[in-house]
Amino acid sequence: MRSVWNFLVSFFKGSVKFVQGMGTFTLGVVTAFVLLTVVMTLFSGGRQMPQVPNGAVLVLEPNGMIVEQIEYPDPLESAFSDYNRTPPQTSIHDITTALKRASDDDRIAAVALLTDRMGGASPSHLHAMAAALRNFKESGKKVFAVSSGYSQSAYLLAAEADKIYMNPAGNVLLTGYGSYPMYFKSLLDKIEANVNVFRVGTYKSAVEPFIRDDMSDAAKEANVAFLGGLWKQYEDSVTTARGMEAGSLTKAIAEMPDHLRAASGDFAKLALELGLVDELAPRTTWRDAIAQEYGAAGDSFKQIYYTSYLAATDKLQSTGREIAVITAQGQIVGGDGPITVTAAETVIGYIRNARNNPDTAAIVLRVDSPGGSAFASELIRQELVAAQTQGIKVIASMGPVAASGGYWISATADEIWAEPATITGSIGIFGVIPTFENTLAKVGIHSDGVGTTPLAGAFNTSRPLSDTTKDIIQQSIEAGYDQFLQLVAEGRNMTVEDVDKVAQGRVWVGTKAKDLGLVDHLGNFEDAVAAAARAAEVEDYDVVFYRDHPSQWEQTLADLLNSTIGADVPGKGTAPKLSPMMQMAQQLKGDAEMLLNFNDPLGSYALCLLCTVK
Repeated sequence: MRSVWNFLVSFFKGSVKFVQGMGTFTLGVVTAFVLLTVVMTLFSGGRQMPQVPNGAVLVLEPNGMIVEQIEYPDPLESAFSDYNRTPPQTSIHDITTALKRASDDDRIAAVALLTDRMGGASPSHLHAMAAALRNFKESGKKVFAVSSGYSQSAYLLAAEADKIYMNPAGNVLLTGYGSYPMYFKSLLDKIEANVNVFRVGTYKSAVEPFIRDDMSDAAKEANVAFLGGLWKQYEDSVTTARGMEAGSLTKAIAEMPDHLRAASGDFAKLALELGLVDELAPRTTWRDAIAQEYGAAGDSFKQIYYTSYLAATDKLQSTGREIAVITAQGQIVGGDGPITVTAAETVIGYIRNARNNPDTAAIVLRVDSPGGSAFASELIRQELVAAQTQGIKVIASMGPVAASGGYWISATADEIWAEPATITGSIGIFGVIPTFENTLAKVGIHSDGVGTTPLAGAFNTSRPLSDTTKDIIQQSIEAGYDQFLQLVAEGRNMTVEDVDKVAQGRVWVGTKAKDLGLVDHLGNFEDAVAAAARAAEVEDYDVVFYRDHPSQWEQTLADLLNSTIGADVPGKGTAPKLSPMMQMAQQLKGDAEMLLNFNDPLGSYALCLLCTVK
């Protein structure tokens, strides 16, 4: 019996060692293969660039959120897309650059626009892409919209197409613009939290979610004005592109129940009858139609995916002079941080590198930020002033949002350019300090003690704020507002009194901000870059985006695992579109992250919480 037992033990141990050995061997083989491939790639001068077929159709398929700058994905995470739940992103500059190059490229015959996987996009980004599609069509080439269905954002782009295809099971659902933030006063009352609010500005509604359960009349007045302006721009763009009567979209939305009833509840049929689409057809139909006109390749039409096209057409040689683009994206916070926020020290580092670079001819500050920390905003502005003191022109280019702190950092630029749909202004300051003495008391926790001065422990959230502390904070907020007004008056050549009339925390769209003198010119990013070149008196230049870059190892690994070369089949390498539940989860996550980013050392914020449009 013992011999049998010994045999089983020996067999088990041997099996374990064998499995371990095979695992080690397999891991070693895989590691060696990866290393060998990397070395071969490095020494072979990099991967082979894609070729652009003559007469190809450029496949334009935005994936996920449209942003100024995308986050660099983790190479290993993105390689296994089935397990990657990071929301995808597409750079607005990739889209517009591809279309601009393709318009002058005889090898590109047309554009196929697919928007099924496009997530959210701001109004200004949508109008920038629509304008790029119009410019492409001016070269005499066609644009085909070939999606299963169209969201409101996607339809603004599709409307520019020469022909809009849609699946018979799809829909075009237009709802207009709205702003419906969540309010927390009743929740805070239930937990007996005391929210101490300090603000300046009639329309500084950023604090309302903490002190109300609904939107104030002043906030409604301001929001109706800027949302109405944005919707008019949307409707004018679509009706002009589709040859429809002015105001017909708003009328159709108001009469939607009757229209849908007449169409027997069929959204696709309704879209066709309203002239929103040209043909209801499955994928095979539009693929065959485009293949017949521009040539077939495999089971589809002759094509090149836009990311492959960008790689194939990248310019390799520098002209010497540079227009440095510094991007301020997301909430303005102190310290260092990723591209998703405007981290003061990170952005300051980019500005300093640019102004100390002898090749820098000018700086373009590209802003897509609702603001944040007033102190961090001022630090960034001071570094831009240092560049101007050196003789470097600074041009602010406002993208989707440049409000509150986003306007603060732009205020003293040599020129401010905004897009017609830019959300800007919100010139005001606020502070929010919650205390939880009553909340803690409910569970039997109390705070008591002594201090050496009346301000000792003044900001301890387990104790109520004293009248002295409140007085000090309110004076600080008012001084911050005065400083804000002074900066705007200086930068815009206005009086403080005139700035105050259009400030008060009120939000404006770009067209109105231009009328009010808050911006100098209306134009897109390319217009701002051209203005920077004129100001610097340079004709030949490169546009250089300052941002962190992956290491050579990370880039090589990403190239190996996530190559888009030959990815000319729409949908390759894309993540599934987020469900409504996931979209809400992402919104809640974003709101929570915004609160966690409240790190101003003085508790003073220039932030617009309502500068989002859905």
